[in-house]
Amino acid sequence: MNATRPLPLVLLLVARTGLAAEDIVEIYGTEAQGSEEIISLATGYRQPLARAPAIATVITAQEIERLGALTLAEALVGVPGLHVSTARGLSDVFVIRGSFREFNAQVLLLIDGFPINDVVYGGRPQSWSMPVHNIARIEIVRGPGSALYGADAVAGVINVITKTAGTVEGAEVGAYAGRFDTYGSWLLGGDRWGDTDRTLYLEAGTTEGYRKIIEADDQTRIDRLLGTHASWAPGVLNTQRDDLNARLGLKGTRWQFNAGYQGFLNVGTGVGTTLALDPAGDFSVELINADFTYHLFNSDAWTVEAQLSYLGTTTRADLTPYPPGAFVGLFPAGVRQQFQFRVDQESAGLTALYRGVQHRIRMGAGINSGAVSDVEERRNFTTGPGGMPLPTGPLIDVRALGEPLFIAEENRTDLYGFVQDEWRFTPDWTLTAGVRIDRYSDFGTTVNPRLALVGNLSPSLTAKLLYGRAFRAPSFTELYSNNAALVGDPDLQPETIHTVELGLTQQWNPRLWIGINLFVYELDQHIRGARNSNTPVEPNRVVNAAGIRGRGLELEARYQLTPALNLAANYAYQTAEDQAFDASPGLAPEQQIYGELHWRITPDWSLNTRLKWVGDRLRQPGDDREALDDYTLIGATLRRAAPSGDGDLQLSVQNLLDTDAREPAFYPASLPDDIPLPGRGFTLQWRWRFR
Repeated sequence: MNATRPLPLVLLLVARTGLAAEDIVEIYGTEAQGSEEIISLATGYRQPLARAPAIATVITAQEIERLGALTLAEALVGVPGLHVSTARGLSDVFVIRGSFREFNAQVLLLIDGFPINDVVYGGRPQSWSMPVHNIARIEIVRGPGSALYGADAVAGVINVITKTAGTVEGAEVGAYAGRFDTYGSWLLGGDRWGDTDRTLYLEAGTTEGYRKIIEADDQTRIDRLLGTHASWAPGVLNTQRDDLNARLGLKGTRWQFNAGYQGFLNVGTGVGTTLALDPAGDFSVELINADFTYHLFNSDAWTVEAQLSYLGTTTRADLTPYPPGAFVGLFPAGVRQQFQFRVDQESAGLTALYRGVQHRIRMGAGINSGAVSDVEERRNFTTGPGGMPLPTGPLIDVRALGEPLFIAEENRTDLYGFVQDEWRFTPDWTLTAGVRIDRYSDFGTTVNPRLALVGNLSPSLTAKLLYGRAFRAPSFTELYSNNAALVGDPDLQPETIHTVELGLTQQWNPRLWIGINLFVYELDQHIRGARNSNTPVEPNRVVNAAGIRGRGLELEARYQLTPALNLAANYAYQTAEDQAFDASPGLAPEQQIYGELHWRITPDWSLNTRLKWVGDRLRQPGDDREALDDYTLIGATLRRAAPSGDGDLQLSVQNLLDTDAREPAFYPASLPDDIPLPGRGFTLQWRWRFR
C-alpha cells in the first residue's frame, strides 16, 4: 500500500537520544495527577493524551460551558477535521476527515464506552441527539478504531463520558431558553450512600425548530413532470422536537452500573423522508441503555473485569411522504405511511489488563447480538412500475398488499476477541501492536490490526506513526431492505479501510503548543446505492463498489496570549477520489478553519468568541450544479459566574451575522437548493449548584 512510504523516514528519527522517565512525567504528568489531557479511548485505559497511540482530542465540561453548547453536536464544532452536517434536516452527521454518509455509519459513538450505533442504519438511531449538561468529557479519536472497538470505527470514534458523584459535587439545577422557541431544564445530583456512589440526571427540552424556507422539493419536481401543483414548497422545514433524558449511575467498590432513557418525541421530518415537505409528519424514538461492569480481580499487575450491556430502541413514525393531490390527484389525502420497529442489542465481554515494567497488555473476548422485531407498516399505497405509488384507499398492513415490510425481522451475532500490547522499549518510545478478530453470523470473519510508534524526538517534540485497519458492518437496511427507495443485498461484504497517520506535536513553551497530523487512507468494498436515478422515488440497489482513496492534514495551535486571554485555532484539509467515478466523492468540505478566543475579563466575567469557516465543498459525481458556497459562522458566549462559584448565567449568540449557510442534499433534482442551516439566534442559560 502506498500509504506506508513515510515509515522509513520516521524510523530514522527514532534514533535520537532518549529521555529519562522523569522527563516524561515533567512534560506530560501522570495518570494519577488527573490531568485534563488524559485519554482512555486510544488504548482502553488512561494515559496522557500526548503519548496516546492515536490522533485525538479531549473536550472537558469546562470547555463545553465556555461554548454555551446545548447539544453534543454544538460541543464538537471545534474538533480539527470534524464537520457537523445534517441529514435531511432530521439528524446530525459527524463528518470526520471527509467521510460523509447520510446515516453516519462510519463513525462509532460510545456512551461511557458502550456503543449507541444500531444494526438497522449502522449509525445512531434517527434523530438521535444528546444534551451536554451531564457530560464530564468527550474523547474523540480521528482514524480507525476497529482493533479495539469493532464495527463502524472507520473514520473515527467518539466517547461521551457522563458525570459521576465525584464530578457533580452535590446537586445542580439549570434552565435554558432562546432561539426558535427552545426551552428546557435539568436536574443533576450525586452523593455517596455507604460504599456506593449515586448519580441521577434528568433533563427535558422542547423546540419549535428553525423554520427556514424550502423553495422547491421533490414534489415540485414531480409537479413539473405531471403539470400539477401539489407541493407544499415554498414551505418551512419541519424541525420541532421534544426531548426527555434520564440517567442513573451507581458505583460500588468492585462494580459499576449505569442506566439511561432517551426519548425523542414529536420529532419533525426536516425536509421530508422523501425530500418532499411533510409539515405534519413526525417520528418518536425511545432508547433505553444499561451497562454493568464487575471487577473480578485486581492486583498491582492484573485487572480482570466483566461487562454486560443492553441497548434497546423503539421507533414509531406517522408520515405523509407526498402531499394531498400528489400524482395527478390519485392521493387526495396524500401518500400516507405509518411504521414502527424495535431493536434489541446485547453484549457480554471479559477483559484483562496486565501491567508490567515495559509492557501493558490488554486482551478480551465477548459476544454481541442484535435483532430487529415488532416491525409493523401500514400504507395507503402499493408500489407500481418504476417505484410509482398507486393508491389502495385506507391505510392497510403492507403484508395484506402482498408486499414485504420495509425492514425484515432479522438478527445477527458477533463473536470477538482482541489483544493489544503496549511496549515501552525505551523510557521515551512506545510501540503499540494489537489485533481484533470478529466472527459475524451474517457475513463471516474480519481481522483488524493496529500498529503505533509513539515517542519523543526531544523533550518537547512528540512523534506518532500509526497504522490501522477498520471495518463497517453492513446495516440491516443495506442487507434486507426491499421497498420503493432501496433494495438491499444479503450478500454484502463489510467496508474496510487502511489508514496511515503521522502526528507531530511541539510544546514550544508553557504558553504555545502546535500540532500537525498527516493521513492517507484506502477504503475498499464501499457500500453504496447503485445509481440508476437522480431521485429517491425509484429504488437504488445496494452494492459493494470500488473504493475511495483520500489524504489530508490537520494543523492545531493553542496560545496563551496573557493569563486571562487564550487562543485556539485549527485548519483541516482533506481530498479524496471515488474510484468508481475517478472524481471526488464530494459533499464534505475540503477545507475548514476554526478559531476560538476565550477572555477572562474579571474573576466573574468571561467572553468566548469563535469562528468556523467551511469551504471547497464539491458536488457528488453526477451532480452538475456549481459547488456549494463557502460559509462562515460566528458565535459568542458571555458568562457571569456567581462570586461564590455556585452558579452562573450565560448568554450565547449563534450565527451572529445571520449567514445563509447550507448543507448538501444527496438527491439534487429533489432538493435543488440544498438544506439551509439555522440563522441567527440567542440562548440564555442559568445554573445553580448546591454543595
